[in-house]
Amino acid sequence: MADDNPVINQTGAGETQYNVAGNVDARKTINHHHYGTGPDAAQDAGEAAESSSGSGAAVATGSGGIALAAVAAIGYMIFGQGEPFPATSDPWPAGADEKAVVAAAGEWLANCEKSDAASPANCPQSVIEPLGTPSKVHWEFYGSPLESAVIRYSEADSRFDMLGTMVVSGDYMVANQPRRAVNLMTYWAKVKWLDGKLDVEEIKSHSALGDPEVAKRALDQPWEPVAAKLNAAFTRCVSGTASAMPAGCPDRQLPEDAKKIKWALAGDPLLTARASFDPKFGILRVKGTYGMTMNYRSLGVGESESHNANYEALVASTANGPAVLQIKETV
Repeated sequence: MADDNPVINQTGAGETQYNVAGNVDARKTINHHHYGTGPDAAQDAGEAAESSSGSGAAVATGSGGIALAAVAAIGYMIFGQGEPFPATSDPWPAGADEKAVVAAAGEWLANCEKSDAASPANCPQSVIEPLGTPSKVHWEFYGSPLESAVIRYSEADSRFDMLGTMVVSGDYMVANQPRRAVNLMTYWAKVKWLDGKLDVEEIKSHSALGDPEVAKRALDQPWEPVAAKLNAAFTRCVSGTASAMPAGCPDRQLPEDAKKIKWALAGDPLLTARASFDPKFGILRVKGTYGMTMNYRSLGVGESESHNANYEALVASTANGPAVLQIKETV
């Protein structure tokens, strides 16, 4: 892994900017349901595609849907993007229920989250670690994975296709060192419809041109508890005595022979911080500047270094309040 704490597929598009004194949002994992297309969403052929930030993307049909499918197919063939998500939906079968489809996908995601495998079968998450085989893997899913999910039905395949987004955090051990991988992910759940019953075939990570929009609703979240958790996270980052900061902290590495290491913050990392809600992934991004000093001994000589950098912290909402998933240096 090129980075101890990789963030994949990050995007700031569509973010709502807040002053730190205002209200921001970060929400719980799987309990917020706000879906895209439903059984009554099939439209006439002449109707244009619709999209709403409050309800996800509606069914794309007619000439708009064909154009969208063509763009996705071209990207799939030329740019090596993933298999395109269906641009249109067939009429839903009698007896099919939108909430039941989402619940089936949610139960499967819950099983994926419970797995202690680095790459669980038929699940969207995985850890690829060049330093060895990961052990003691623990997954957490954030960002309301089921909210604003977009659902299509294929009569030919007798299958519901569901597109959603989430933030995946994986903590694990490798080479006797704790690591954390954070992935901002789009997933595709394939749910079979057979004899009136739903069966999840797989849920995989997904990226393709022309994907419908997933936009989650921002709820009020006071800044004070977010700031308190972020301050605590920075304190944890400088409390260790190893040559590298703990998992989830900025990727600062001292010489391997460094001894008697002491990290310390220099200044207030929240002094100029600003927070914004990312509607695609349902999390809060906090951007600011931090400084630190590093004192240690190398080859018997006392050394001292100072470092200043901009950072971005990813903050999710949980039942126990805001959780800082990662602090990463930015340009």
